[in-house]
Amino acid sequence: MSRKTDAARQAPARRKWMIAIASLAATMATTAGLASAQDTAPAPDETATTTSTTTTTPTSATTTTPTDTTSTTTTTEVATTPTSDAGASAKAGGGTSASGGGKSGGGSIRLKAESAGPGKVFFYGKNRAVYRYTISGDRPRNMKIQLVNRKNWRVIKVWRKDDLEPGTHKVSWAGNNRDGKSAKKGTYLFRVRTKHGADVDRSRTKGDDRSVKFFPEKFPIRGKHTYGDGFGAARSGHTHQGQDVFAKCGKPLVAARGGRVQYSGYQGSGAGYYLVVDGKSDGHDYVYMHMKRGGRAKQGERVRTGEQIGKVGDTGNASGCHLHFELWSKPGWYSGGHPMRSVTKHLRQWDHWS
Repeated sequence: MSRKTDAARQAPARRKWMIAIASLAATMATTAGLASAQDTAPAPDETATTTSTTTTTPTSATTTTPTDTTSTTTTTEVATTPTSDAGASAKAGGGTSASGGGKSGGGSIRLKAESAGPGKVFFYGKNRAVYRYTISGDRPRNMKIQLVNRKNWRVIKVWRKDDLEPGTHKVSWAGNNRDGKSAKKGTYLFRVRTKHGADVDRSRTKGDDRSVKFFPEKFPIRGKHTYGDGFGAARSGHTHQGQDVFAKCGKPLVAARGGRVQYSGYQGSGAGYYLVVDGKSDGHDYVYMHMKRGGRAKQGERVRTGEQIGKVGDTGNASGCHLHFELWSKPGWYSGGHPMRSVTKHLRQWDHWS
């Protein structure tokens, strides 16, 4: 009887120990399984690098850092998403590369023909540079025409053309830059771009050279000539303030620089018939003396560079037919400026390229 009673008392305690042992064994098995899974699974950084590398550059898989991976993935998404490229091209007005390329934004833009002329232009000149171009396409585009200096390829002027229809168009240039000042002497080239600067297809473009040579001033005598006394030569009671250039009486005189005729007058004891032109955009005054009476530009008149303003003469105190030419600094002729010693240097430069 006592043995049965003891066995009955010990049974609950045994069951508790067995439950505890079973729970401990289950916990150890779970922990071991997690450790094994962690040993065999790849690290998160390695997974991201492998994914990115698969879509970009396989050879850099072992050296790509998380920062590089983020940057590369972004670039890859842009490059491999056709809808993104198409949208960007549509906003830019479409376009293809110079080599031809493919259609974008509903159709490519092809430059069919272009030409520029005349080959030589002067700032604020009588003849402007004109660029004509013909584009093809299936709808209006937002475009721009750029003028670039061929020496350094800097853009100096832009014409924006919104909703430009396919067909032939033109722009003209008077020699000014974006600020309205005279461009520097040199060769300039016209080119067509989309609104956002993408090139167009020029692979089959027909036409002449699309560049022009530009000069800020023009030599004033249109005919054979020789140089006489220059700046500083002795005169009775004063020194020479300009450069003499001899030519036959009646030879055309043109404006070396366009602008407004500030003075037109006569001085019998000196200059004879003369003109003073306030040069466009540079603040200099251009002075022409000993001109013939007839055919002179009128005071207040605006003249263009290269436009005839009179004729070579021998009026006033002159020995022979010639032009006495002066160049005055800012603010101008007998209004605070002074005659420039460099007048001969400038004339010879203009003579060379005119």
